[in-house]
Amino acid sequence: MNLSGKVTDEKGNWAVAAETHWSASGITCEIHMAIHSEEGEFSHEYKGERTFDTEQDAVLYGLREGMTWVDLKMSRSIRM
Repeated sequence: MNLSGKVTDEKGNWAVAAETHWSASGITCEIHMAIHSEEGEFSHEYKGERTFDTEQDAVLYGLREGMTWVDLKMSRSIRM
């Protein structure tokens, strides 16, 4: 069984989802994010580079990583 989590803002401007996956080296996390803004739609998916012993740690890591990306993107600190 894989653990997943999702965080959204109350206005629906962005969403971050994380899902754990088992691998030979431990538990990894796949991160999905979407931003809806006046400038258009942005979405990005990637696998976290770390492995974890528990699914809880992996999914929390994924949500934090995704929210950091959203913060950087919405503050225009990064452009993609």
